[in-house]
Amino acid sequence: MYTVRNLGMKLGSEAHELELISEAFQAISRESSYQGVAKALLEGAVRYSGAARGAILLSGQRELLDKADASFPRERASFFASFPQIADFQLPAEMAEQVLARKEAVIRQAGEEGSTLVDAGAPAFRNISQLCLPLMHLERAIGVLYLEAEGEGQRFAPRNVWVISMLASQAAVSFESVRLFEALRETNMWMIKGQQIGGMGSYRWNTRTLLSRGSRECYRILDLDLDVSPVPFEMFKSRVHPEDYPSLEQALAEAISAKAPFAHEYRVVHRDGKTLHVVAVGQFDDGPSGDLELEGIITDITQRKAEEQALADARNELARASGLASLGELAGSIVHEIYQPLTGMIMSAEACLRWLARDPIEPTDARKSVTRIIEQARRAAEVVTSVRSLVQGTQVRFSKFDINEAVVEVLLLSQREIERAGVIVRTDFDRSLSHIEADRVQIQQVALNLVRNAIDAMAGVEGRNRILTVCSRATDDMISVAVADTGVGIHPANRERIFEPLYTTKGAGLGLGLSICRKIVRLHGGRLWVEESETYGTKFIFVLRRRQSA
Repeated sequence: MYTVRNLGMKLGSEAHELELISEAFQAISRESSYQGVAKALLEGAVRYSGAARGAILLSGQRELLDKADASFPRERASFFASFPQIADFQLPAEMAEQVLARKEAVIRQAGEEGSTLVDAGAPAFRNISQLCLPLMHLERAIGVLYLEAEGEGQRFAPRNVWVISMLASQAAVSFESVRLFEALRETNMWMIKGQQIGGMGSYRWNTRTLLSRGSRECYRILDLDLDVSPVPFEMFKSRVHPEDYPSLEQALAEAISAKAPFAHEYRVVHRDGKTLHVVAVGQFDDGPSGDLELEGIITDITQRKAEEQALADARNELARASGLASLGELAGSIVHEIYQPLTGMIMSAEACLRWLARDPIEPTDARKSVTRIIEQARRAAEVVTSVRSLVQGTQVRFSKFDINEAVVEVLLLSQREIERAGVIVRTDFDRSLSHIEADRVQIQQVALNLVRNAIDAMAGVEGRNRILTVCSRATDDMISVAVADTGVGIHPANRERIFEPLYTTKGAGLGLGLSICRKIVRLHGGRLWVEESETYGTKFIFVLRRRQSA
């Protein structure tokens, strides 16, 4: 009976031990944070070994503990935990070298002065057993586990050390899993933030099942609920603008048929009526199930479209203003051409009346007819005078502005024409220029006309680069702007004629652009002329005063 009872007690003790070990393993495996894994390891190790205190140090960089010196301090660790909690901890130097360098478990006896986990002022213990072992993962030390037990004799038996090493190995795996999970979560957050900033989302669409999955930003762009995964094609289709769906469907069908890269721009309509402009691009490959899938990026370009429209509106407004100026110049030319003939008509008719008055014969009908001629001629003269007054009534509005910025705006407004013509733009601005005093809109009209002329001049150029060069310079109280092209150039005999009204080298031109430009520059007290470029083409230069006289 005595033997059976002892055997039962032994079996019961082993069962209890196995239960403690199993609970510790389970507790460590369940945790998904540094704090949780450390707490589970310390509780399991302390409970199983009967230790009084413990601490864990983890390295932030995997090489740190391998190369650490013997006095590896807490501040060099990325994570620290202790039981019970203490304010300071430093691994004993004589233990650290063996644990870190040889990656071995160290057991030693120490007096109360040897404890690293007892705060000053706490009750002292004469005998302390210390256990320190590395936390190993793939033959690398990622941290250390340190335990202290109190009492006489060695408190860490070989079996205890073996079990605690097993727990430490499991904890090392869990710590490394936490590290990888944290890195993955951080990468995912970077990706989400980057997509939010760029207004783009990733997607993958199965061409057989017509189901798709996407990133969080993709869901935002398409106004989809995050709990809908995968997304049915009908739900996606309901977000596409009805007018844009036929072309999108055709583009998808053509891309699927040829397995070619996909790219298409369309509109997305949210449930609240908000409309976004998007562009989707992607490439085809075989998915995990073997189905053909389209993987790509969808980008919200609503803001870019708005900016392009604003630029187009500004360009149209500037073109309209230039057109109005051309119309005004045309009216002025008409006034100049017909005013003198009308005056001659009046003088001739009045002379005719005087001669008729001397004649004894006074035909009444003739007198009335001539009188009507005079009245109509005078009426015509009054109309012409009125038109001339209207044209001359346009005043220059002087204000201070940066001439370089004004020219850059003109280049932006002409961007589409520049790209369509295959022109390369080079700028060389004098950044030391101060603000100029002039009419910004009129000066921009001059620059716009010169830029467009340069683009037109290079339309037929083949075999060399089409280069548009714009530069600015400052001399004394004057500022010059030059616009050069690599076109066919202007014949020397025509260099002054091109500034004459109604003279043009363009088949569809009125011949008023350069005439207006020179007039505007002269109104500002400046000059506009043309030179032959150093290599190919022509260079137009206009010079303006920095400040207008009072």
